[in-house]
Amino acid sequence: MFMKKKFAIFIILLGVIFFSLPKISELILMKNNDDIKIEEISGHELEKNAETGNKNYDASKVDPIDINGVVLNRDKADMTKIVGQLVIPSINKNIAIFDGLENNNLMYGACTMKPNQRMGLGNYAVAGHYMKNDKVLFGGLMNVKIGDTLRITNKKNIYEYTVFKTMKVSDDRTDLIQDAVITHSDGKAVLSLMTCYYDESGYRYFVVGKFKDLYPYKQEKMLQGLK
Repeated sequence: MFMKKKFAIFIILLGVIFFSLPKISELILMKNNDDIKIEEISGHELEKNAETGNKNYDASKVDPIDINGVVLNRDKADMTKIVGQLVIPSINKNIAIFDGLENNNLMYGACTMKPNQRMGLGNYAVAGHYMKNDKVLFGGLMNVKIGDTLRITNKKNIYEYTVFKTMKVSDDRTDLIQDAVITHSDGKAVLSLMTCYYDESGYRYFVVGKFKDLYPYKQEKMLQGLK
């Protein structure tokens, strides 16, 4: 009888742990974002990061976030790959931009999708993981509305964009990260934010902003509108 009780307790505890893992993963990812003190990184460091290091842009090598990857196989973020900061005031999003698509860095922020991208020029394309929790990574991106403000910075200048398009597309639409997409934005540079579609595999969700303004970096300006 005693052994049966112990086994029953073990099964209950195992069930509690199993159902708690997704929440634990979310908490770890939220802490990841908090651990990246982007406000403490200088513009000089960001510039140096953009010019050095081997970087991957092969989206086919990006894996979905799973519990095993988040909890068991997580490394520290590669701080030498951070090249900027993204702020979306309407969804209270403040996140680091890493150069290159790497699975581990995607658990700490968003990642550029093409080599040699320049803020304020062409189509600056950035990818992030969708999460059900709006506070984590690119969770909440589907709540961004046309007319909302997007800001990115390299700590020298702030590049401000206005959202003019949101769309669900098939995951083979690689054309949407190319510079040719600016033909749909009155010829102005664009910022493309991409994530997985929340309830269907095989689709992506894009938020696209049209370049609006450029001004010297000030932290209070960058963070304006955040709660």
